[in-house]
Amino acid sequence: MISSGLIKAIQDIMRQDDGVDGDAQRLSQLVWMIFLKVLDDNEQELELLNKDYQPAIPKEFQWRTWAANEEGLTGSSLLEFINNKLFPSLRELPLNKINMRNEIVRGVFEDSHNYMKNGTLLRQVANKINTIDFNKQGDRHSFNDIYETLLRSLQSAGNSGEYYTPRPVTRFITEMVNPKFGESVLDPACGTGGFLSNAIEHIRKQVKTPEDERVLQESIRGVEKKQLPHLLCTTNMILHGIEVPVNIRRDNTLKRPLKDYGPADRVDVILTNPPFGGTEEPGIESNFPQAFQTRETADLFLVLIMKLLKPGGRAGIVLPDGSLSGEGVKTRIKEELLNECNLHTIIRLPKTIFAPYTPTATNLLFFTKGEPTKEIWYYEHTFPKGVKSYSKTKPIKSEEFDPIKEWWENRVESDHAWKVSIDDIKKRDYNLNIKNPNRVVNVEADIQMLLEVHRSEKSKARDIATELIKEFNSISPDKQSDDIKYVMDNLYEIMELKNADELLNRLIVEKATSGQLTNQDPADGTGEELYKFIQAEKAGIDLGSRLKKQKALPPITEEEIPFALPKTWKWVRLGDVCELKYGKGLDKAERNSAGKHVIYGANGPLGRTDSYLVESSAIIVGRKGSAGAVNMVDGPFWPSDVTYYVESGQFGAFDMRYLYYLLRNLDLPSLAGGIKPGLNRNDAYKLLVPLPPIKEQSRIVELIDKWFDMTSKLAAPLA
Repeated sequence: MISSGLIKAIQDIMRQDDGVDGDAQRLSQLVWMIFLKVLDDNEQELELLNKDYQPAIPKEFQWRTWAANEEGLTGSSLLEFINNKLFPSLRELPLNKINMRNEIVRGVFEDSHNYMKNGTLLRQVANKINTIDFNKQGDRHSFNDIYETLLRSLQSAGNSGEYYTPRPVTRFITEMVNPKFGESVLDPACGTGGFLSNAIEHIRKQVKTPEDERVLQESIRGVEKKQLPHLLCTTNMILHGIEVPVNIRRDNTLKRPLKDYGPADRVDVILTNPPFGGTEEPGIESNFPQAFQTRETADLFLVLIMKLLKPGGRAGIVLPDGSLSGEGVKTRIKEELLNECNLHTIIRLPKTIFAPYTPTATNLLFFTKGEPTKEIWYYEHTFPKGVKSYSKTKPIKSEEFDPIKEWWENRVESDHAWKVSIDDIKKRDYNLNIKNPNRVVNVEADIQMLLEVHRSEKSKARDIATELIKEFNSISPDKQSDDIKYVMDNLYEIMELKNADELLNRLIVEKATSGQLTNQDPADGTGEELYKFIQAEKAGIDLGSRLKKQKALPPITEEEIPFALPKTWKWVRLGDVCELKYGKGLDKAERNSAGKHVIYGANGPLGRTDSYLVESSAIIVGRKGSAGAVNMVDGPFWPSDVTYYVESGQFGAFDMRYLYYLLRNLDLPSLAGGIKPGLNRNDAYKLLVPLPPIKEQSRIVELIDKWFDMTSKLAAPLA
């Protein structure tokens, strides 16, 4: 029986072997061994059913011959056999027109390797695998657990958008799309074959004759670009009765120009969870029409799916929230989808559905090609009673989809379901990320739903919360804004919220930088630094090119001021009182001689001086690859050519620590759409920021530092 305990036991054995370096090699090692075991179990069954059946590989190399007997080859003899006989022979296996499986075996061993160097440990792994009987129904259905269990241990598993799709999700999508006998089914990013195995089981219920079975065998298609999941998918198809899975190709469906796909490539049904959150290699986007060119993998797959569906074809796919709400190319793709297909249903799933890989919120989209969308039904899937979030120990269950199945054929609006007309969607500029308008907002319930409370340390957290509340109460009542007061009144409950420290920190910065937390000293004055600048500008003092830029800035109007400031504060544009410069990189010789991580002195490396050198505290704003990153350096520092940086200017209007907190706080009303990916220097010049006196800025920074220290302690017991 396959279990997480069995997989862990195999991993523990492999960790003792000096030849296997890391989880990626452990996974690769296990996969080719599992493949041979599955193939052999399946072929033994076929031999019983058909006396004339010819196995795909010679008897000497079959699993039953060298691996199934615990007293068989071991130690150096086993290593000698595998490295010098098994692998060379299977890589050069003669083609057999009677059993085309040998072609699949050749492909498997072209890309596989034996990493283990200890033959005794290798025998122990084989003995563990022998406890699995892939001719048993239970072991067949739990096959994907092998890959899923190991995938969790690969730290990089989610970096390219590879997420194991929970079986209840693949089963639900398959049932709702309802592939029929005789229809072609494709998963263009099939991974280990979860959708395809469900489709096989669904269609096989309609199979009546051997000829029907032959039709089913030919109707299943899959494509996977990575070697390990492709091999596991091939193995999975054999387990599910696809005798020769030649239609499971190893390729990248996005590499082929869209215009080259013709009628022969089109299918009746597409079921898939395309990779999301990753980007394709440079040049892939050129295979698509210019209007749809992007390197976001999920978006490219959506365009491809529309192309590959026959008229009347149906699709059920998984997409992240970003594909529903994105702008630019994403908007054009969604417009094309709604014009060419009837996107009749979107099921909104909770964020933790793909735990532990990613917290990304996802959706199930169902559409039919050949008719435009008139309205979209939405259904919000919520956690079952008593469940606050999904995890590897508490995954989603199939029965949770039962209410949606009941609603599917008899749709009515409810607390969970609503519909949106195409006219309303067009008014929203094709933003499909539409929240449930019927759900009653219950703050307490939402908090309980989102929080993971670590009860054993709660008393310690309450002591810290009490200290934070006491600190708040020391502020004069006129500074205690209603929302901060609400937070403090309910802090014991809110502190159980996952990431509560981050939420509190944002609120603290927002209120502190708008004058709602500190008790300002009247002796601070009215911000003399700002007035010095204004007076100098009016007097026509030549401030060089910087002044020319500032003269072009639009005046501040009452309409754009987001909220009132204390009387002694001023609203200013960032460019009015700060200098924003582009970083300047070093040439190759200087980089090589200085090293990659050198903090440069005032004269720079090699004795060179440059006006772009940051000689004092500055805020570094990332562009290009690091767009949106905001960091502060204490100087001296030499920014790269993918950044620009902010200096307080000759007027010293800002304490850089104050400005840093301000710009990092993305939700601050005065910076709506502020420092973010894609914000260039010219836009940053125009940002509207609150400018208190310098002494008050320092006071704000001290308060934020103190409160952040407490919120970090508050969060520590809950981590």
